[in-house]
Amino acid sequence: MKKILVPTDFSACASAAENYAYSLAKKADAELVFLHIIITPVNWSKLNKEQEDLFPDTKKAIAEAKSKLNGLIKKAQEQGILSSKLLIYNSVNVKIHEFVTSEKIDLVVMGSHGQYGLKDHILGTNTYSMLRRSKVPVVVVKGKTDKAILKTLVVATNLREDTGNSFKSIEQFAEILGAKIQMVYVNTPTYFLETNDIHNLGKEYLREFANYNHKIHVIDAFKEERGILQFVNNLNADGIAVITSGKSDLMQYFSPSITENLISMTDLPVISIRK
Repeated sequence: MKKILVPTDFSACASAAENYAYSLAKKADAELVFLHIIITPVNWSKLNKEQEDLFPDTKKAIAEAKSKLNGLIKKAQEQGILSSKLLIYNSVNVKIHEFVTSEKIDLVVMGSHGQYGLKDHILGTNTYSMLRRSKVPVVVVKGKTDKAILKTLVVATNLREDTGNSFKSIEQFAEILGAKIQMVYVNTPTYFLETNDIHNLGKEYLREFANYNHKIHVIDAFKEERGILQFVNNLNADGIAVITSGKSDLMQYFSPSITENLISMTDLPVISIRK
């Protein structure tokens, strides 16, 4: 993990994500890239100085954003963390995932507001877009979280072969951070399997995709989210990792909606990675 993207709107919620990103960067010896997007009434890059004066509110917002980004860079420097900033202003809706490729990002850390999670949060619908479209893991951090250090990471799994490569990425992520993985399989009425069948699937899955012999816990629950959260609460874990399909297909065990529900139902950081 070399570069972590941190989109920010400078809110209290974003501040929680920034602080979490500092902690991750120190552990992983990674660079932080702070991103702020200002939607301008015109194409700002084409204006000269005199034309900029015609939009005093936008000019003030840009100046304030630059100052706040500089503050984040200074804080990173004080902790010995390499960092950079991106201030984007445009008259069209810019999507965060566009910068993942251009900046060679390995991980995205974003904030989330309150009980209902994502609706009114950083840069509008960009979190929905990131969860459904990002090719790199996305960590969503709630403003209430007190889990600044990731020691125990619960990985929710359906033990399907097509999630194997994503699991390898999660295992590598945990190894870099020194976190212990606890795997959980939620056995629901919709996708019910006998316990022995689940354990046999787990042995094959770990043999093919894992570097370590993780224990796979089986939880019976009516809904995937309820089972995951029951296990997480009993374990007093520090974070949850979910491999997301990227499709809302009922044949997929973990759809983006399940990930979004988890984010709204827990104060723990949630790591989403697409298969």
